[in-house]
Amino acid sequence: MGGETCTVCCEAVSKYKCPTCRAGYCSVKCFKLHKLEPCAPPDRGTPTVAPTSTGPALKQSEKARIGADYDEEEEKHRLAPSDLQKLDESARVKGLLMNPNMRALLEAVRTDPNPVEAIRALRQRPDFEELAQALIGATDSTA
Repeated sequence: MGGETCTVCCEAVSKYKCPTCRAGYCSVKCFKLHKLEPCAPPDRGTPTVAPTSTGPALKQSEKARIGADYDEEEEKHRLAPSDLQKLDESARVKGLLMNPNMRALLEAVRTDPNPVEAIRALRQRPDFEELAQALIGATDSTA
């Protein structure tokens, strides 16, 4: 990838490309920030990175705003301590996590540059979907 600069932070060398628009990014954090805005596959004959309102680099204030929005979004999906306790007490979840194959799948998700897509793909597997439903069931407030 010949030393192209990350299209998000404009500070590091981009090591990865968005699977949708092919924009270069340097880290998972930059990829997640990039995915906050919709992107589209590049048209043939056009540059792979669409220009932003501020040119190729984001202004510091815009980076701070995006980071704050990302933190708020992340916080909305964080489990409450009571939900974590429910997961800890769930014999079904613990039993499913004892399976070495399931642990390998979870490690693959953890290290994937796009964990959301990895989870979507894995949810097609009956064993992974069983774990997903057990996690949801264990933390369901109506249970």
